[in-house]
Amino acid sequence: MRLRNCVLAVLLAASACSSHNTGGGEPLPVAKPLPAACQPTNRAPFQLPSDKGLNYGAPATATGSFLGTNWLRQSIYEGWPPAKPRFQADLDFIQSHGLGSVLRLFVGLDQLMVWDKNKGFVRYDDQELDNFSQALDMVDAHHMQVFVVVFDQEVVSSHGNFHFQALDGSHPAMRAGYLRALDIFLRRFGTRKTVIGWDLFNEPYNSLGRDGGLSKPPGPDPVSPNYSNPTVRAWMLDEYRTARCAAPKAWFTFSDTTALYWQDPPDTALYAGAVDYYDIHIYDNNPKPRDWQATLGGKPYILGEVGADVGSGLANESLNSRAVAFWLSHSHALGATAVLAQVGGAGVYSLRGGLMATGQVVAAAP
Repeated sequence: MRLRNCVLAVLLAASACSSHNTGGGEPLPVAKPLPAACQPTNRAPFQLPSDKGLNYGAPATATGSFLGTNWLRQSIYEGWPPAKPRFQADLDFIQSHGLGSVLRLFVGLDQLMVWDKNKGFVRYDDQELDNFSQALDMVDAHHMQVFVVVFDQEVVSSHGNFHFQALDGSHPAMRAGYLRALDIFLRRFGTRKTVIGWDLFNEPYNSLGRDGGLSKPPGPDPVSPNYSNPTVRAWMLDEYRTARCAAPKAWFTFSDTTALYWQDPPDTALYAGAVDYYDIHIYDNNPKPRDWQATLGGKPYILGEVGADVGSGLANESLNSRAVAFWLSHSHALGATAVLAQVGGAGVYSLRGGLMATGQVVAAAP
């Protein structure tokens, strides 16, 4: 949800409490066993440098202009040259004000690709891959770690937006190209210790599927092609298998569209065999604890986006700070590995104005 201005949480409060539509009665694809070479043996424990942090998203420019998933491109107007100084300033501020040592960082892998409109992925731009490496070096220098969002589909005009036609059944070369691109990327970066875990697709059942009630394109962002759950899950399983074989010791997930919160107990069937840890997103003015330890099969989980209701609460400093404070104060008892406060659309901090109410709550948390 990080990059969009939408009413997703309001829609989900009404729709996600019902059982998932598997798409016209189609059965969900079943995960196949991984080859032995792709099994996560001798993997480092799922450990974080702090149990609080920010769903940071992506840096803006030094003047505050929105970049979204364009921020790593080699463009003097909307890429790494204007993003780098702002990223440095943000990291300095977050570190000096005690906002935790964990960030959730959106990449949007498409922005790093040389793209053919008919065949899809051609190759990576080497300079833009180096820009990403520089960004991770900056995180290292601040003794922080990140969760990285690999693919995202929110702003269709963005260079980093996933080309969802790759999954429509009519573009097999484009679909295969994406998997090849993922394999290449993770063979280079998958062992990077800066990255705690890789979110292979941000909220896929919303941004590719039907969970968020988004309209189909063309239309104002955010849109979704409204693919069925089996179609989305088939893509997730292919992504996970590719990722696991490219970087067997890394941790992978697909972030949840708040359904694991609104449904009690949660339905994990849509994620079975495709996640090593869960990333749960919660937007609620009146949050309620859930017994996720008993329902997530023993896998670790983070609350990767938390805040008050989108629309009525996220921009309200009083409501939002109370919602974030609730999850920070309950995280240990609930077994959450980390709580990341939503930054986009919420008042957390200003480089000039300092900490806002939500930022003060995060800074005060132990």
